[in-house]
This record gives sequence, structure tokens and C-alpha cells, in this order.
Amino acid sequence: MDAAVRIDTRGALCPMPILELAKAMRALAPGTLVELISTDRGLEADLPAWCEATGNPLVRMERRERLYVGWVRKAG
Repeated sequence: MDAAVRIDTRGALCPMPILELAKAMRALAPGTLVELISTDRGLEADLPAWCEATGNPLVRMERRERLYVGWVRKAG
């Protein structure tokens, strides 16, 4: 995976991980890869839904023990 902007939302519950992602995405250039880290299991459903709704491609989603990690590329 190429270099990414990392957003660490460990300990935050829904909807905060997605809100933090949306806030960060507004300031990024198109094509930027964002790594979102969360302990909220809702991210498994919320992140793909947010990506579909906003047109920002979900590059990958994985689970690492208690962490949910997703990579999103800023559309544009």
C-alpha cells in the first residue's frame, strides 16, 4: 500500500470515525490515500456505505485483532 494520510479514531464510536474521515477528506487533494483506523466494529458496514454515497473509492478493508482498518482514495 502506498503512503497514506492516517486517521486514528481508536476509542471513538459511530458516527465519529466517519465524521473524522469526512472532515479530513475535505482538505486533501484528489488521489490521496487515507488510512482510517478504528476500534468501532460498525466501520465494517459504515465505511463501504460512506464510500458508495460519496464516490470515494474504498481501496481495502481489513481486520487486525480489535482494529478495523480501511483505505479510501480521495475521488476527483
